[in-house]
Amino acid sequence: VISLLDGPHKSVLFKPYYFNHYMCLQMTGGADGVLFGDICERELTPDADWLERTLEEHKESERPVKMVTVCNPCNPTGVVVPPEKLQRIADICQRYGAWLICDNTYEHFVYPSEEEGVPDAVHACLEADHVVNVFSFSKAFGMMGHRVGYIAFPDCISESLFKVQDTIPICPNTLSQRVALGALSAGREWVDKKVQSLHPNQRAMLQALSPLNEWGPVWGGSGAIYYMKKLPEKYSDSDAEVVDWLAGQHGVCVIPGSACGAPGYIRVCYANLAPGRFEDAIGRLETGLKELVAKA
Repeated sequence: VISLLDGPHKSVLFKPYYFNHYMCLQMTGGADGVLFGDICERELTPDADWLERTLEEHKESERPVKMVTVCNPCNPTGVVVPPEKLQRIADICQRYGAWLICDNTYEHFVYPSEEEGVPDAVHACLEADHVVNVFSFSKAFGMMGHRVGYIAFPDCISESLFKVQDTIPICPNTLSQRVALGALSAGREWVDKKVQSLHPNQRAMLQALSPLNEWGPVWGGSGAIYYMKKLPEKYSDSDAEVVDWLAGQHGVCVIPGSACGAPGYIRVCYANLAPGRFEDAIGRLETGLKELVAKA
């Protein structure tokens, strides 16, 4: 953000967004220049038609759109952006002189379709002079605390990026770098086995969320490690209070949709816990949601 945006420039996030993407723009003084796009209702991916209209509307303004961020697979929705949709977004950005930032943190977490007639999700990375790809070791290799990641970027922004790196993060500590090298030596095959082990968790989580089925389908399932689910209408403006209540009364933590620009929803995660603890957690979640629905 520091390297690519100047003060007056606008940027685009798609709701629901990853809250840290928005927080980064807030911290660097660009919050008032964020334009929020929606996702397509059926496929739950960024609305490229809206993006094209928006960039066209702002192309001659004093505050043009200079950055578009896409999280793929998406945190918080758990949806993979199809390669053809991602390419269209990239083409639109190129046409209007905007940077496309692709957050690929969950690139390894892509699942086969369980719906007849629906093709398996495919994660794709694009390479172009206006595209910056962000990657991380945190999820696929379980290295959250080591804070190691990397980016792929065009040469034209090297100087600007290195200035920021030299004055803010500098580099990960040496131990973390060596752990990252060890993770790479384990390879994709090791990661794929771990990812495949999440399928039972997905099915169990869907069952835990079933008390909310009356209020719409589950979002997610094609990628990342999350689902989103709509709460009863009574809680459309109080999802944060619901989250506090679930934590306090049932000992289970979820994320309020309002933190991601989607009030009235919750985000749940089906990874990170050992099998026994996971079964206990989803049991408490289902009990809590049944009680919540009974009060609606």
